[in-house]
Amino acid sequence: MPRRLFAAIAVSAFLALMLSLVPNAGWNQTDVPTFQASRPIHLSEQNALDLFTTVETHYNIKRIKWENSSVYVDLAVKPKETVELTRVYRDFYSLTHELFTNTDNVKQVYFRMLEETDEPREQRLLVAIDSSRAKESAVSKPIADLQDVDRYVKGSFPVRIDPYFYERISP
Repeated sequence: MPRRLFAAIAVSAFLALMLSLVPNAGWNQTDVPTFQASRPIHLSEQNALDLFTTVETHYNIKRIKWENSSVYVDLAVKPKETVELTRVYRDFYSLTHELFTNTDNVKQVYFRMLEETDEPREQRLLVAIDSSRAKESAVSKPIADLQDVDRYVKGSFPVRIDPYFYERISP
């Protein structure tokens, strides 16, 4: 019995030594997140909200609407709250990037920044930006890879800024 145990230990040690000498250059593997979607999501009214829980925005998401392969996203701020245009551009880009890279049926994204008023059901449009899948290459890079998000968004997408934004809202 001790001979077999000694032989098993010796064989195990020899195998461990031999495996440690095998070069691992051919085994380049990338880490894959455990909860990453393996294929694009087919967006629908039932799962639209699930996709937006993974994206952080600087401003509160007021409304999400899914209609005819288009996503309408409204962000809202309270009256007299300051809004930084840089953060608005970052929110737009990150949402659009997530929608175009993680879904297969979103064709257009309409993004609006609104100011809520004291009157119920009234809102004032501050900034509007839209994007289409035809310009998908414009949002193919993660936001961390962009040098100047403001200039990139203004140069790649139609941006409408209400004059009221500069008068009262922006710092």
